[in-house]
Amino acid sequence: MRRYLIFAVAFGTAAVCIRLGVWQLERLDQRRNINTLAEARLSLPVIELPTEHDSDSLRYRKALADGVFDFEREIVVVARSRSGVPAVHVVTPLRFHGGGAVLVERGIALSPDARTVDLNALAESDTARVTGVLVSLEGGDSGSPGWPRYVRGVNPTELQHVYPYPLFPLVLRRTVKSSGAPADLTPVPLPELTNGPHLSYAVQWFSFAVIAIVGSLLLSRSLGKRPSAPSVPPASSASP
Repeated sequence: MRRYLIFAVAFGTAAVCIRLGVWQLERLDQRRNINTLAEARLSLPVIELPTEHDSDSLRYRKALADGVFDFEREIVVVARSRSGVPAVHVVTPLRFHGGGAVLVERGIALSPDARTVDLNALAESDTARVTGVLVSLEGGDSGSPGWPRYVRGVNPTELQHVYPYPLFPLVLRRTVKSSGAPADLTPVPLPELTNGPHLSYAVQWFSFAVIAIVGSLLLSRSLGKRPSAPSVPPASSASP
């Protein structure tokens, strides 16, 4: 009975590990598809904003926008780092001349606590031409009340209610630093198009499954070879 219990636990554990390994392979496939899509779109011609194209088709597209920065309604994305040093991302609306605006990720600035930053020192000319890549950043919320707003993520749809003008649904990450941009503001690099750790994670989970099965077989065999208690020979009767 003990041996059957060992097999049940081992094979159940192996099944869970195999499922997790398959899940990592699925994530690897998704990552590769995203990388292929990003590489293809980054090779397309630059588009000018605003545009009526569907936002889903514009992710990873190079874009150019002319307008006026609204420094009164800036966003500070906290808890970031640059080369291992605490930093923040500075996001500023760029108002189009014909109405509406796009949130521009102007760059990353060092910060002692990954929150405090002197935005006045990072100001630049109001009128600007921004060259960058349209990205969809992780969601956040409306952040702290008042301006600037301190948030952990930038989602134009979630932030729309705090702005008096329509926001473009994607964020324009500035990749080319203009001549008038402050020296302490560095463009945020685009994410590296790598496969990530999913393949190594999958190998680890499959290895755990093999270990569970092989280990249960070895343990069962060792229990089967356990020596039985030695028999005691009967005592010989003494002759009178």
